Amino acid sequence: MDAKIITRDYVKDFFRLSDSEQDISLLNHVISRLQLKEYAHNSFICRIGDEANEMFFIESGTILVRGKDGEVNNELQPGRYFGEYAAITGDKRMADIQAHGTVQVYVLKKETLLDLTKQHSGLYGMFLKNVYAQSTEKYRKLTNLLNLKRGLGSGSERKTSLSSLIRDYSFVVLFFLIAFIFASNPAMERMHPVWLCSPLIFIVIYMIMTHRALETLLIASIYSMFLLSKFNFIGKFSDYLLYATKGVSEIILIILLMGSLTRLFSASGSINALRDIIQRKIKSVKGTFFASFLSMIVIALDEYLSVLINSICFKPLIDEKRVSREKSAIIMGLTPSALCILNPLSIIGIYLAGVIAISGEEKSLFLDVIRYNYGAFFALVFILLLIMGKIPLLGGLKKAQIRVDEGGSLWPEGTDVNESEDEHSRGRLVNLFLPVLVFFASSIITGSLAAGSFQINVLYGMCVTMIFMFFLYCFQQYMTPDQFFKHFIYGIESMIAPVVLFVVGKCFAYGMDALGFTTWLIDIVHGLIYGQIWLLAPIIFVVCVLVAAVFNDFWAVFVICIPIAVSLAASFNGNIALYLGAVCSAGFLGNELAHGNMDFIGYMIGINPKSYFRAKRPYIMIIIVLTFFAFVAAGLLGL
Repeated sequence: MDAKIITRDYVKDFFRLSDSEQDISLLNHVISRLQLKEYAHNSFICRIGDEANEMFFIESGTILVRGKDGEVNNELQPGRYFGEYAAITGDKRMADIQAHGTVQVYVLKKETLLDLTKQHSGLYGMFLKNVYAQSTEKYRKLTNLLNLKRGLGSGSERKTSLSSLIRDYSFVVLFFLIAFIFASNPAMERMHPVWLCSPLIFIVIYMIMTHRALETLLIASIYSMFLLSKFNFIGKFSDYLLYATKGVSEIILIILLMGSLTRLFSASGSINALRDIIQRKIKSVKGTFFASFLSMIVIALDEYLSVLINSICFKPLIDEKRVSREKSAIIMGLTPSALCILNPLSIIGIYLAGVIAISGEEKSLFLDVIRYNYGAFFALVFILLLIMGKIPLLGGLKKAQIRVDEGGSLWPEGTDVNESEDEHSRGRLVNLFLPVLVFFASSIITGSLAAGSFQINVLYGMCVTMIFMFFLYCFQQYMTPDQFFKHFIYGIESMIAPVVLFVVGKCFAYGMDALGFTTWLIDIVHGLIYGQIWLLAPIIFVVCVLVAAVFNDFWAVFVICIPIAVSLAASFNGNIALYLGAVCSAGFLGNELAHGNMDFIGYMIGINPKSYFRAKRPYIMIIIVLTFFAFVAAGLLGL
C-alpha cells in the first residue's frame, strides 16, 4: 500500500478537511506536494535554533522531542505531526527532534505552504485555526482538570448521553416523590431515622451515579429543605442560603484572592527560572528530589501551583536520571496535598479555618488541629523515606522500576506525554519567592498592627501582596497591567467551585441540623461506644475516609463532616482538635484514593492515571492503617 494513502488521513485531520468535493480537491493538492524522507536511528530531524522551513507528518517509527539540555519531553508516534507552529510564525526551532529507530516522515515545505495559500484562500485560515487549537489544548485540559479537582465536573470530557440524564434526574424525582408521600413533618414529630439519614443516602448514591460533587451537594441541600417544608422548599432554601453567606465574606474573599495569587505566580515566568537554576546546580537523583520537596515547602500555598512547578522544573531533570514516572508522580503528587493541608496560610488551610468558624469554633482552632493531622505527617515521612530509597518497592512501583531497569520506557503504556513547555516565558526566581515572603510578612505585620498584639490577618496580607506583585511584574515588563488583571480574573474563576461548595455545604449542614439529624446521631454514637470515648476519633477517621473516597472531593467532605465532628466533640466533652484532625486526615487520604485526584496528577506529571493509582495505592493503604492506629493511640492516651 502506498504510504501516502496512510498519511492522507493524518493530513486531512491536520487541515480539518471534510469529504466535500472542494476539500477533497485541496487534500489531493497538498498530498501531491509532500516529500518522503527517511532518518536513521539517533539522527536529528531538526535542532534547536534551526530555521523552520517545513512541517512534518510521521509515517513510521518513533520520534523523541528533547529540550535544550537533552531531556526527553515527548515521544511522537506515527499519525502525529510537528513543526507547524514555527513554520507558520517564522520562529526558530525550540526543541531537538531525534529519530528513535528508523523513521519515515512526509515533509511539507514552507514555500509550498505559502504557495498553497495563494491558490486556496481558505487554507491559511484553517492552518492558523489548527495551530491555535494545538497551543491552547493543554491550557484547556489543565483548567478542566483543576475545576474537576475543586468540585466541578464528573471527570469525563465526553458529552453526557440523553439516557444518562434521564436516569439521573428520574432518580432525583423519585427520591423527592417518595419523601413527599411518606416522610413525616419534622415540626409535628421527630422524623424516622431513615428520613433523617436520607439526604446522606442520596449523596452517596448520586455521587456513585454521576461523580458530580457540586451538583450532588446542591440537590441534597434542596432535598433537606424539601423534608423540612415540602413545597415551600424554595423559600426555605433561599432563607438558609442567605443565612449561610452571613459572616463569611472575608473567608470567601481570601479564597478568591488566593486563586489570583497562584495564577499570577505561574504566569510570571519565574517557574522557568527555578528550573534553570536546579538544572545547573543539582546533578543527583536524591538531590533533585530533595530540591523538589523543599520548593513545595516554600510554595505550600496551593497544591495546584506546587504540582505545576514540579511538573515544569523537576520532571525533565528526573527523567534524565532514568527514574520511573510512577515514582516521580507519587512524590510530586502526594507532597503538595500533605503540605497544604498543614499550612494555615494555604488555600486549603484558609478553607478549613473558615469551615471550623461556621461550625461555631474560633478560626484559630485550626492551628491546634494541625498537630493531630497524623495522615499528612505520615505521608511526608513516607515521601522522605522514598526519596532516600528506604521504602521497599511494592505493586505498581516495583513493576515500574523493573521496566526502567530493563531499558524500557520511563512512563507506562497508555501515557499521554505532555508537550514541552513554552520557552518564551522566562522570568526571575525572585518573582516567585519574594511575593511569598511579602505575603507571610505582611499578613503578620498588618494583622498585629490592627489588633495591637501578635495576630495573622491573611486578607490584609493578600491585599498588600497583590499591590506588590502588580508593581514587581509590570515594572519589570513581564506583563502589562492589562495582562496582570486578566490573570487576576482567571485566578478568581479557578476558585469559584470551592466558594460555592463552602456556601452550599454550610446551607446543607444547617438543614441537617434543623431536621434533627445531629441530635439523633449524637444519641446513636453515645449508645454505640458505651462511654468508650477513645473510639470516637478512629471511628470518625474511618467513616470520613470512606466518604472522601466516594465523594471524590475533599472540599465538600470537609464542609459536611467538620460541623458533625464539632457537634460530637461537644456532646462528649472531648478534644475537638483531635476529632477535626481525624476529619482532615481522612479527607486528605480519602482524596488520594479518589479518581479525580488520580486523573489530575496523572495529566500534570505525564503518566497514565491508572498506572499512577496502582503505584501509590498500597502505600496509601498502609498510611491509612498507620493513621487509624495513631488515632486509636491518641484516644487511649487521652491526647
